[in-house]
Amino acid sequence: MKISEAVQLAMKNGKYIQRETIEGTIGSSFHPTKIKPTNSYGFCIVYTFDEKGNEIHHCKNWNPSAEDLMADDWVLTD
Repeated sequence: MKISEAVQLAMKNGKYIQRETIEGTIGSSFHPTKIKPTNSYGFCIVYTFDEKGNEIHHCKNWNPSAEDLMADDWVLTD
């Protein structure tokens, strides 16, 4: 789905969003990454998790790329 649809549903249901193409990456240097859209001071907060699902890092004020904004592979996640 488009990012605007994903954000609307995530806000309504208290979920994260992520790109489907990145979420399924196995054997790469990427950690599972989830974005929590908010209207707070932190705006969109990016969380990364280890292979067991434990949070290893988060940062505020995510800045999406043009590709992220145009993508239609956004999904909701817990």
